[in-house]
Amino acid sequence: MLPRARPPTRLCRAKASIMDLIAALEGDRAALLAFRSKGSLICPLTTDYAFLRQALDGVSPDSAPRGETDLGDAIRKALEALDPALDEYNAILLISDGEDLKGGALDAAREAARRNIPIFTVGIGDPAGATIPGEDGKSAQQFQGAPVQTRLMDETLTAIAQASNGRYIPLGTAGTAHTTLGSIYRRHLRTIAAKEQQELIENRYQERYQ
Repeated sequence: MLPRARPPTRLCRAKASIMDLIAALEGDRAALLAFRSKGSLICPLTTDYAFLRQALDGVSPDSAPRGETDLGDAIRKALEALDPALDEYNAILLISDGEDLKGGALDAAREAARRNIPIFTVGIGDPAGATIPGEDGKSAQQFQGAPVQTRLMDETLTAIAQASNGRYIPLGTAGTAHTTLGSIYRRHLRTIAAKEQQELIENRYQERYQ
C-alpha cells in the first residue's frame, strides 16, 4: 500500500475511500482488517462508526505482520470475523493491488462461496508497476540489486471475485463518482440484504367460507 506513482500513497487513498464507505453504512455493522503476511483484525463488527473511524485512522504499514502478501489468510480472517448466522447478509470488501505471493486466495474465496459470502474486490494501484519505498522512506526497496516493483494485478482480483460470486471493481480506472466505496456499497453490497429480505416475503392464503 505504500508504492506511489503519484501522491497520495495507496494506503492513504484506501483509508479515504473507507471513510466514504463508513458514511454510507446507515446502521449496518462493519469490521476492519489489515493484512500483509497475515490478516490482523483492527476493529470487530460494530455499528460504532466513531470507533471504526478512530481504528481506521490508526492503520499503518505496521498494523499487520511483515512478510509476503497472503490474500488467502486475509480472506479467512475476514470470514472468522463475520457472524455465520447472518451469512446471507454478509459480504467482504477486499482492497488490494492483487499481489498474492502465498497463492491461497482462490481456495479462501471458494470457502467464502460455500458460505454464500461474496467478495467484492477493489483494485488499487498501477498496472504498469511502481517501486516500494525503503525503510528511509526515500530510496526504493532492493532485491538482488534491483528495485522491488509492485503492480495492480486485475486478473487475480477478478478471479477472487468470480470464485466467490462477487464482483471486481478497479478503483483507479473508472469515473471517481462511481468508484468511491460509498457508491460501491450502495449499488452492490446493500442489494444483498434487499434481495434476501425480498426472498423472505411469503404469500399467505387463508381459506374463507360463506
